[in-house]
Amino acid sequence: MQSRNAQKRIQHEVFFVIATLIAFALNACNPKYGPREWGEFNVLTTKAPRPQLPVYKQKPIPYEEYLKWVYWGEQWFRGETFGNERVWTDIVGLLNGTIDIHDGADWKSEPIFKYFVQAMDALDGVRGNLYSGNGGGYTHNLVITFPPGALLDKTFPIPERLHTGLDVEAGSAWPLGIVPFEVGQEEAHLPYLLDPKKYAPGPEGVGEVPGVGKFRAGLACALCHYSLDIDWDGKTDLRSAKPNEPTPGSLYQPRHAWAIGNQDLALSWIFAFSSNTLAGFENSAQPGKNKLEDARAWAKLVLDNYEKNPEYVKREVDRGLLIFPRGYADDTPDGLHNPLQFPSLFTHMNWPFNYDGVMLNPSDRNNNVWTTGIDPTELVALCNNRGGKTAKIMFWAEKGMYAEISAEQYADIFVANAPAVRHDPAQREKLRRDILGVSDGVPGMLRNDGMALISGVPGALPKEVRNHPDNKKFDRMHEPKDFGSDGKNRGALVGMLGTRVITTDAVRAQYGVDELEKKYGLNGDEFVTESVSLMLDWVEPPPNLSPLLENARKAGLVEKGHAIFKSQGCVQCHAGPIFTNNLIVPLKKIGTNSTRAEATAPLQTFLAPKYNPATGQAVSGGFFGFFAKLFGKSKQQPGYKVVTLRYVWGSAPYLHEGGVGVTLRAEAQASGDDLQALLARPVADKIYGMGQILNYREAHPDSYLRPNAALSLQALLLKDERAHVIAANGEAILAVPGENQRLAMSALQIEGIGHEFWIPDQPGGEIITPLIAFLLALDDEPGK
Repeated sequence: MQSRNAQKRIQHEVFFVIATLIAFALNACNPKYGPREWGEFNVLTTKAPRPQLPVYKQKPIPYEEYLKWVYWGEQWFRGETFGNERVWTDIVGLLNGTIDIHDGADWKSEPIFKYFVQAMDALDGVRGNLYSGNGGGYTHNLVITFPPGALLDKTFPIPERLHTGLDVEAGSAWPLGIVPFEVGQEEAHLPYLLDPKKYAPGPEGVGEVPGVGKFRAGLACALCHYSLDIDWDGKTDLRSAKPNEPTPGSLYQPRHAWAIGNQDLALSWIFAFSSNTLAGFENSAQPGKNKLEDARAWAKLVLDNYEKNPEYVKREVDRGLLIFPRGYADDTPDGLHNPLQFPSLFTHMNWPFNYDGVMLNPSDRNNNVWTTGIDPTELVALCNNRGGKTAKIMFWAEKGMYAEISAEQYADIFVANAPAVRHDPAQREKLRRDILGVSDGVPGMLRNDGMALISGVPGALPKEVRNHPDNKKFDRMHEPKDFGSDGKNRGALVGMLGTRVITTDAVRAQYGVDELEKKYGLNGDEFVTESVSLMLDWVEPPPNLSPLLENARKAGLVEKGHAIFKSQGCVQCHAGPIFTNNLIVPLKKIGTNSTRAEATAPLQTFLAPKYNPATGQAVSGGFFGFFAKLFGKSKQQPGYKVVTLRYVWGSAPYLHEGGVGVTLRAEAQASGDDLQALLARPVADKIYGMGQILNYREAHPDSYLRPNAALSLQALLLKDERAHVIAANGEAILAVPGENQRLAMSALQIEGIGHEFWIPDQPGGEIITPLIAFLLALDDEPGK
């Protein structure tokens, strides 16, 4: 036995040496690419180029066919869940938690869903018509009214009027991005399904519910990336974002609601209203604790208590969730607070994707969201006895949360208190095995008929999963090279956690995908994700129609600002018509909060392939590219991607963590529509810092107080103004839920530091004012 083990060890060492030598050779001859040169492209006189028609295997797609795919992509962006309704209903219990009300003698529990459907029904001011068109009621910010003194977990005060930021289209019984699935009669007995029929009768009833009337609810992309308030003035601009339902009298079209980050969304409350928030422990954290050792301690706390003291763990998970302000989320599930503001997704000529630039291919980006963001059970692949074993290669790196958790433990934490398990304890082992993939060959809870398996991160798919007989039977095993001409170079990022969403048989049949494959040469497995990518590539930022910009344009400030933009060197990074050179700026240069970049540093440093910034195509990577980066000189330093500036007029606050926000005090007299007068307002008239702005808004919810784009951009670019923002972010102003202490926004990694490219001017000066005017003009067509 010893001889055989020694022989295997020698074989592994020889293989490792050979792979390393090959990697060195490949690294030496890797091609070098620079950003696209735009020359004297004038964004004020020339409209940005529109997307070219797709070409698959030298077969161009006709324009009419292309537009159909774009609109299908919009449908899937707003409504496709890939089966995650099982996760969010049977395991997480979305919207199915309870609130606690003290009646003077004792506590009683009330279902959150009752107050949710009543708020939906109240949108038109008439009771009882929610499921018969709701009287055409709609909103960009669903407000749920709760009883005075209501608590969550008997600990956390719930606002009497909770502004959720959920968008509801006219005639809809559900918010955008929360997708209902009515169950059949055979499942109607399940007590954990969402059941609006319970709240149909009575003076506050929502009215008759058609059919069986019990639902599962899943999540789609539109939840975070659509908004019916286009210009962020606190007023709803559109009745609907559906392309065939324009709003009479509105200055905006339905497409203008697409792909803009929802800065109003109170995602923390929406998730905390679930019955099994233990399933969100990976996206929660202990407030103010930001080191990897803290993440490991968090994992140990959950492991030690999720069975013997689940109420305690739920309370701590909820505390870590609720501390996040509205408009912020954490998509790095590592047991630490790594915030970002909800990004806009205008992807045309704007790659690589995500703030850290770890995704080159838009379909890889889509897949990463669908398989890890809206199905967190897929994260089982990161645990210490699966993909986490890869960390041993990088022996110098400090271990994080998943070093403490095995795949089996992770799955059990998820399901131990699931609604389906509380109803039927036998479901615990069944769901656990389903998440692990050992029962059906597919890890996670998405629909098996829409999943392919990819090698992904080494170890993400253990042998017993990879060799499951169903995977051979249904031909699920794929290679990166199967997904695009540069798929081989994209390597593990094609299916980072071992899974990739593909087109289901039902969609293939409904849309004639087999015929489209033959006719146009596309990969039918990619039809859904390709359509979503085409839609995000096609949609343009909405126009800035404000009188403030109109007056600045008439005064010649936009043209003057364009010249300043170039003379001050902004164009070196924010180049061309899309205002990005598509490069990653290393942390040491950009200087912004490093937490997110550090969280994805292994991806940036070792897995993300080299790419051509002019095309977004991967030019080297894959298996040998990994070793070239590991041992060669080609490591990509962690950093942040140069983002497009289009729609900065509507996307304040700024920087990836949304740390730069300024607005006028509510009591300060408005500046009218004079940009220079606005920018020149004294310090005493302004509120600096997102914590301060949001604190005021939460205390005065009907004020809709938000960061002002012009003032926030000025603070981004003037050193003294930024100093006020950074100081404000360092003030202990954010209440820790359920505790008598406060934290600074900076304790959540919302600092507003970095990007120190200063303009030599004073507020409202002759340089900064036209520059801000130009930035506010960067919409769908800056010259108009």
